[in-house]
Amino acid sequence: MFKIVTPRTEQELARYYDFRYRMLREPWHAPRGSERDAYDVNACHRMIVDSDDAPVAIGRLYLTPDNDGQIRYMAVSPDFRNRGLGALILMALESLARQEGAKRLVCRAREEAVSFYAQHDFMRQGDLSDERGPIRHQQMVKPLDPLSDVVRHPEWCTELQQRWQEQIPISDKMGVQISQFTGYHFEVCANLNANLNPRHTMFAGSIFSLATLAGWGMVWLLMKERQLSADIVLADSHIRYRRPVAERPRASVSLDNLSGELDRLENGRRARVTLEVEFFSGDDKAGVFTGTYVLLPSDDGATAQPAPQLALLR
Repeated sequence: MFKIVTPRTEQELARYYDFRYRMLREPWHAPRGSERDAYDVNACHRMIVDSDDAPVAIGRLYLTPDNDGQIRYMAVSPDFRNRGLGALILMALESLARQEGAKRLVCRAREEAVSFYAQHDFMRQGDLSDERGPIRHQQMVKPLDPLSDVVRHPEWCTELQQRWQEQIPISDKMGVQISQFTGYHFEVCANLNANLNPRHTMFAGSIFSLATLAGWGMVWLLMKERQLSADIVLADSHIRYRRPVAERPRASVSLDNLSGELDRLENGRRARVTLEVEFFSGDDKAGVFTGTYVLLPSDDGATAQPAPQLALLR
């Protein structure tokens, strides 16, 4: 199981910096303290932890005065590499950079990591340099398109929207539409007038369906990012209502509120993902849906197409 967290407490930060030292500085025989710099205080940090809250991947984003999103201190534990965790950290940092209005991402990638960044649309700039110690580094840059703040991979969102309309007819009757996907954050909205109860607020069942689809869609898109395929089934759920939904219904979910074990799918095994979906009445938070989705590998592997299923797995 893994979970993306923002290290804030003294204990979390201690584990975060210890992991940074062991992964990035100790192999060079650098002293303790060399894993930190003056920019840490004003930077954004993300960490993936396992079921014991031990760090398995980390990364940092710093917004420069020139409005660049500087990526540094990316590291993944050797025991957890090739599972897509580095991509998740990079996705989280990129989303933060977009939210802050960064024009581009920049990083100095270690020579062995150049191909990783290239796979995520970073471009080489200049030549390899050995000015930072025993390992050569490559300056890499990724321009950020402002339009993709709203929808990343619009073709995927269109495919998902069509799946809902064809396989879950109620989603079309509810007026469910994808309103945002940044790779890190996913949001859907619905037509209030199509879901009104006698009290002129949204039916509880419609709220549940909207939140369930938001969670299902986020899992589906996350699998797309990692080129995985499986049937997605809602196995368990809990919903807490704070207030009625009386205007502009929407539901949103981010990787900050997701935990799971997607890497099991790569080995053809059943996986489980749990996430929290917040739903809103206009700008006011109206409640939280917690859903656990089971991912069932398809018999024909990567060519299979996952089908939406709202019924609980028994």
